[in-house]
Amino acid sequence: MKIIYTIHALKRIKERNINRSDVEACVQRPDKLIYENKIRKAIRKIGNKALVVVYREEEKCIIIITAYATSKIEKYFSLT
Repeated sequence: MKIIYTIHALKRIKERNINRSDVEACVQRPDKLIYENKIRKAIRKIGNKALVVVYREEEKCIIIITAYATSKIEKYFSLT
């Protein structure tokens, strides 16, 4: 499926020094996926951080809204 980045997403990815290949891997193979109405959050562990990619899926494409890395892994992955 084609992946399209919003201008906002491109700015944030650049500001936050996140690789687009990591963003795409997160969406395609997330460790965890959260559904919130039409918006999805794909989460993937990368080292001691979690990469969170917020996106929506259209009929023929995925639209990346934003992405960020967080050290608050426990917020997304419980230890149990």
